[in-house]
Amino acid sequence: MATPAELLDNMVPVSAFSRGKAAQAFSSASNSTPVIVLKNNAPYRVITTPDEYAYLSEVEADMVLMAEAMSRLAANQDAGFLSADEVYADLGIASEDISAIDDVDLS
Repeated sequence: MATPAELLDNMVPVSAFSRGKAAQAFSSASNSTPVIVLKNNAPYRVITTPDEYAYLSEVEADMVLMAEAMSRLAANQDAGFLSADEVYADLGIASEDISAIDDVDLS
């Protein structure tokens, strides 16, 4: 991730692309520092590497899942919980059945 100072150094007006400075902007982006393209002195687009884009997309998806999990926890905070023995009884599973199952190696 780029620092705020690096981001400020990598702001390029959109007009620079018509003056042949696109290669310079793409070169800066390839160094893992995003380039912010400005239009009318406001952020317009961001140029970044595919790896950085994939990372940010994954972080966004994780944040959506986290928000959903937090929402579910809050909604069910006062709900009653079942013990494992109660779940087994509801499903007709005996403790002996579970003890007889071999452990699974997840490594």
